Amino acid sequence: MKQQTPKGRDIPLPPRNPKGGRPTQEVAAQLGAHILDVALEEFINRGADGASMESIAASANVSKRTLYSRFGSKTELLRAAVEHGLCRHLRPIASTIPKGLLRDRLLFVGRKMLDLSLKREVIGLEALILWLLDHESSPTAAPTLGASEGIRIVRSILESSEWNHSMDEDALQFFARHIFDTLVMVPRHLILVRREFPNTPTAKRAYLTQALDILLWKRETT
Repeated sequence: MKQQTPKGRDIPLPPRNPKGGRPTQEVAAQLGAHILDVALEEFINRGADGASMESIAASANVSKRTLYSRFGSKTELLRAAVEHGLCRHLRPIASTIPKGLLRDRLLFVGRKMLDLSLKREVIGLEALILWLLDHESSPTAAPTLGASEGIRIVRSILESSEWNHSMDEDALQFFARHIFDTLVMVPRHLILVRREFPNTPTAKRAYLTQALDILLWKRETT
């Protein structure tokens, strides 16, 4: 059985135990992922204020009681859905970084994360993150468009290179953040807001290549 979201994307429901009773841990985890997939679609399509627990429960084919028992409130469900969406996109990048020169590895993750940041769902996630930042009592707890995970991925690459031996902890973290901003956040702004170059593979690769030449001073660093 599939449940159709407002945008029309089919999200399959996890199988249920035909004998009834409590679901297994695997089925419960699948149901949790299903709820978060549907909730994220609802929040992106309707906005944080427009989506309701009623509409999410109906789209996910579960009861409101199930949503509240799992997440407690709409805000907590929103937070969980955003984090679920970010992890779903970023984990494949972290697990497929090729071996080779530092420059090539940074070019790979920069291109992947820039492409990701320009996708409809991630742009929708940004609006939800800003809503969380505006409504959280502890703003630092809100996710920031995957920036922390993106910076962590860049840092893991630096830590496996000679840069790890020439920088202290604070400098390494600063440099990882600087690389992430230069390869992802800046060109994203140039494409979406200032429209200084098109969202094409050729234009993005040219920008990232030039940016890395400057960042690494054209050194063939391992």
